[in-house]
Amino acid sequence: MPAFLRRVYDNMRSPRGRDVGMFMIFLFISAILWIVLSFNEEEQQDIRMQLKFTNVPDSVTLISKGPDALSVSLRAKGTQLMKMSIGAPPTVPVDFRAFKSNGAIKVSNADLKALVRNSAGGAQVSVVYPDTLMLPYTTHAGYAMPVKADYRVTAGPQAAMQGKPVIMPDSVKVYVADGTAIPDNLRYISTEPVRLVALEQTTTVRTRLIGPPNTRIIPDSVDITFTVEPMIFKSRKVAIEPVNVPANIKLITFPAQIEAFFMVPMSKYTAGATNFRVIADYATINSRSRMVKLKLVDVPDQLYNVQLSADSAEYIIERH
Repeated sequence: MPAFLRRVYDNMRSPRGRDVGMFMIFLFISAILWIVLSFNEEEQQDIRMQLKFTNVPDSVTLISKGPDALSVSLRAKGTQLMKMSIGAPPTVPVDFRAFKSNGAIKVSNADLKALVRNSAGGAQVSVVYPDTLMLPYTTHAGYAMPVKADYRVTAGPQAAMQGKPVIMPDSVKVYVADGTAIPDNLRYISTEPVRLVALEQTTTVRTRLIGPPNTRIIPDSVDITFTVEPMIFKSRKVAIEPVNVPANIKLITFPAQIEAFFMVPMSKYTAGATNFRVIADYATINSRSRMVKLKLVDVPDQLYNVQLSADSAEYIIERH
C-alpha cells in the first residue's frame, strides 16, 4: 500500500478519525432528512401551463384561437412543484363538448381553476390568467377572398423589378362567428405593409394578413415574392427623326444618327425589344440657334436610365 494511503488508513482507525467519520455520517443523514422535509412542505410557485382544446369537430372553426398557455399560481408540495419545473409543464385540456354555449366556448373562472387543479395533480390554484375564456366559433365553411399586397418596394441601382409580386396563396378563407355576416364592403384581404428598398435579387417575405374585427383568416399569413433582375449596360445608334416638318421643307440634322445609352434587365438583353425613337421637332427650332433639341419617345418600360450622347444636333433647312 502506498505511504499516503497508509497514513489515511491509520488516521481513520485512530479514535479521532472514528469520531470525525461518525460526525460526517450523521451530517449526511441530517442533510437528507432536511431535504426530504423541505420538499414535503407546501410552497407557492408561478408556472405556465399549455392550453389545449379537445373534441372540436372538423366542421367547427374557432374565430379566436385563444391563448396558447395559462399563467397559473399554484400551491403544492415541493416535490410536486419540482416535477413540474423539471419536466414539461402539464397541459390543460378544454373539452369543446362540455363548454360550448350559444356559438362560443365559455369557461368560467371556477371551471378554469378546476381544470388546472386536475392537470396539476390536485395542487391548490390561487390565480389563473386569463381568468375566463369566451371564444366564439362558427360552423360556416368560410368565405373565399383574394389577397392584395400592400407594398412599396424598390430595386437597387443595378437591378430592376420584373412584373407584379407573386402572392402564395393568392386567396384565403375568412370566417365570422355564427349569427354574424361578413362586411358588405369586404372585397379582398390586405397584407400588412411591406416596405423594402434597394433589392439586388429576388426576395420572398412572409407577411401577416389584416382582417376585419371579429373574423379569422386561414391561413393568416402569405409569402410575397418580388422578382428582381440584374441590369446590363447597352448602347446603340438611333436615327434622328424630324417631325412636324412642313410639306415644302426638309430638315436635315448633323449627325443623322446619335448614340443612345441605357440599361436593360438581363433576360431582355437579347430580346430585341429595345426600340425607341429620337425626334427633332421642327416646331421647337429657334432661328437664332443652329441647334435643334433632341427628344426620346416611345421608350419601352423595360429600359432604364436611357440617355443620349448629346441633347441637341446641328441642322439645316432645305426648301423645295
